[in-house]
Amino acid sequence: MGLDAVEILMEVEEAFDITLEDALAEKILTPGDLIECVLNKVGRADASSCLTQRAFNLSRAALLRRLPLKRRDIAPAVRLADLVPEKSGRQPLLEQLTADLGTRPLPALVLPRCLVWLQTAGCTAGGLGFALLLSHWAPTVKVGSLFIAGSIAALVAVYLAQFVVGGWYTEFPPAATTVGDLACWIMAHKTDLAGPAPGRWTREQVAARIREIVIQQLNCASTYREDASFIQDLGVS
Repeated sequence: MGLDAVEILMEVEEAFDITLEDALAEKILTPGDLIECVLNKVGRADASSCLTQRAFNLSRAALLRRLPLKRRDIAPAVRLADLVPEKSGRQPLLEQLTADLGTRPLPALVLPRCLVWLQTAGCTAGGLGFALLLSHWAPTVKVGSLFIAGSIAALVAVYLAQFVVGGWYTEFPPAATTVGDLACWIMAHKTDLAGPAPGRWTREQVAARIREIVIQQLNCASTYREDASFIQDLGVS
């Protein structure tokens, strides 16, 4: 079993508070197999209505409670950035929504894309500049050592940059770009959405959560299918 598979299984075990024995894990060839294994381990719930719709209703109610909006303002395709201006305080709102919805913390805010590129370019340039200065100060240093020193300098620059841009995490992340995205996230993470007893999951919830975990680990959004082979189609190593 490769490292990718181990990471996926560990995340799944943590997400559903279960243990997937090695003998069972060896039989998991596709995301569909993994979904069925999880369903056999957790308390299974049968929801009488669409959980995504229920999650959307909950998210809309929470947004209406916290923002001066009307019901018609909130639709699945509406971007959260359009509902919540940057200056109004997006991080406090996420914390309030987390409390209202009774879930784990919602996906954190991220840097604007332009700042991500700027930060990457700046840290790379810093590492390269340090390596060039080192080659000037110590011309006998080997190229391999210069590369290592430059890489370390770039990593240090990345670490320091986190403090500089700490207050600039203002954009909603891909997992919560729209109201619909937020509803899907809630559906996959709110364990009592299908009923009052926590820890009981519907197949819809398990499938959504596993899809999220697999895509995060393998970056395979375009090729993900429940019947896809982890090794041949999704690139598990």
